[in-house]
Amino acid sequence: MKLCTDDMRRVNDCIHDNLQSDIAMIPAIGHYIINNGGKRLRPLLCLLIAKMFDYKGDRHIPLAVVVEFIHTASLLHDDVVDSSDFRRSNPSANAVWGNQASVLVGDYLFSRSFQMLVQDNDMGMLKLMSDVTNALAEGEVLQLSRTFHLEMTEAECLEVIERKTAVLFAAAAEVGAHVSGQDAQTIKDMAEYGMCLGVAFQLMDDALDYLSDEEAAGKPVGHDLEEGKITLPLIHAMNQDEELYARVQTIAERLQEPYHDDDREWVRDKVLQYGGTEYTMQKAKAYAERAITLLPDVPNQDIRQLLCDLANFSALRLY
Repeated sequence: MKLCTDDMRRVNDCIHDNLQSDIAMIPAIGHYIINNGGKRLRPLLCLLIAKMFDYKGDRHIPLAVVVEFIHTASLLHDDVVDSSDFRRSNPSANAVWGNQASVLVGDYLFSRSFQMLVQDNDMGMLKLMSDVTNALAEGEVLQLSRTFHLEMTEAECLEVIERKTAVLFAAAAEVGAHVSGQDAQTIKDMAEYGMCLGVAFQLMDDALDYLSDEEAAGKPVGHDLEEGKITLPLIHAMNQDEELYARVQTIAERLQEPYHDDDREWVRDKVLQYGGTEYTMQKAKAYAERAITLLPDVPNQDIRQLLCDLANFSALRLY
């Protein structure tokens, strides 16, 4: 992504500047999770789309940081809700500082984001990001309400993905088109590009939970079911195998007991046997292909190609 190196450096500087606080725990936790090996895909998406449309201003930098702060805040809260001890092979913030500190610094990042949006002084951007944070919160509650929901359909699964994950990708893409002054249809197309890319990215995450080893994934694998998450690989396999459905039902019924490794491996083998991961990866590929069709024919073909590559990466990555 050399074409965006300078802009990404400015984003990182802006992140540092906006994590300043005389409460030492805030920059400590903020920098810890932001610098913890993240891919920076959401701010990169904002920068690339603005650059594709030859944007020459500066607004996309702090707005890209807003997107990253909202994402980081949601990660801090997610790890507490999911009782996660690791993120990207490192101890999670809540494992280091505790749940209370993680939740409160997540709240700080949300509120800091809205201070930055007020400084940007664009009601359209303020509405977009307030809608996004609301959708993220709804997505978290929706996922929680569907814990061990064994009758989960593919459509319900995709609804959770769109509201919990993909909506922020869509917002990042929309920011890039908005600041560069594109017409309403182009802005809508770029938002849909981001949505499709975000769905592909999460579907691959769900597949890798059954495919990866822990070192490659940077987090515990086979963990989704342990948290009661019925994702597409498992849905596809359960639809074909009653024995698998019954085993997952048994796991759900003993919620208070430790999750057994033999359960994890047995379920994983069944999901692979019935093509759950392969089916999910094909779905991810279809979303990535849809994303690419939404990119306009522009003079800046180098950046357009990078956005094609980003869509393909979301559906083909191994980590």
